[in-house]
Amino acid sequence: MVKTLKLGQALKTLQLPGLDKNLFSSKEWFNVITCAYNPKIYVKYIERDGKIDSYIVYTKVYNFLEWKICVLSYCDYCDGYVKDIGDWKLLFESLTQDFPKYRIAIRSLRDNFVRECGCFHELSREYFHILDIRPDIDTLWSNVKTTFRQKVRQASKKGVTVRICNEKELFDFYSLHVKLRKNKYRIFAQPYRFFKSIWDEFVAKNQGFLLGAFAPDGKMIGGTLYLICGNTLYYKVNTSDPDRTEYRSSNLLFWEGMKIAKERGLEFIDLGSSGYHQDGLVSFKDDTGAERMDIVHIGYHPEGYVFSKKRILKFYTWLFTLPWVPVNVTRWGSQFIYSFLA
Repeated sequence: MVKTLKLGQALKTLQLPGLDKNLFSSKEWFNVITCAYNPKIYVKYIERDGKIDSYIVYTKVYNFLEWKICVLSYCDYCDGYVKDIGDWKLLFESLTQDFPKYRIAIRSLRDNFVRECGCFHELSREYFHILDIRPDIDTLWSNVKTTFRQKVRQASKKGVTVRICNEKELFDFYSLHVKLRKNKYRIFAQPYRFFKSIWDEFVAKNQGFLLGAFAPDGKMIGGTLYLICGNTLYYKVNTSDPDRTEYRSSNLLFWEGMKIAKERGLEFIDLGSSGYHQDGLVSFKDDTGAERMDIVHIGYHPEGYVFSKKRILKFYTWLFTLPWVPVNVTRWGSQFIYSFLA
């Protein structure tokens, strides 16, 4: 029998196995997205002989844009802890019974059962990169592409310095992030409260760090927010000043982050997701020597479900990222809009 609890109650009363298998299934990450966006998160689980055999964590999205069940909002991926195909079918039946008018969206990286259960169809794919850093540092240096090594050297020759930043510098990093996403990509950045929540849950507890890159004049020109979960360093957010790209700060930031990961005894770097169309980002990750995989977006929708074209959301994104709109106005807009991007 499938049972359901709110996430907070489930964490208090159930022994959920596998919560530490990756960042996006960790209690700390649940705390981050709860503090930043306050989504409605639930756990569906199957218990046999007093033991949790299978469960999924999901978000109920209900707003003027759409009705959706998402496994799980604000995550690159979130594979369920599901025993077999049969249990996935039971969980699917429970979801459709509870939410007959909702569509279901899942981002699957390693869960083959959900892809093979026959309940969902493939929607799209995006790339995922993982780098094994167990070899010694010299081997890792030789494994990165020649172009990557050249850009690291260029940054150093131009006088770029990299160091771990303090909390006061978090807002400088965030301001660069907003500027880059607004001016280059014409999209919203996550609100500042998201980054503050990450700092409180991870960095302040020595489970992550903000690495900043600084030009010879002392100004921050780039940064990477790294998080740690288990034996893996997560390359969570990287940004750079779009007006000072000649410094090649991103390559140096990654290399220095890798060295810190080695010093801390970590074994892998999760470089996250990249769209198939993001040629520059994909090439950057390929150049690190990372293995490329696919995150598969799969879904289900009931008969007659009308998909939202999200015209209002697209209009506000277009409006708030116009070149003449001040960055602080764009920043204000993200505080409101981003909760609808679940």
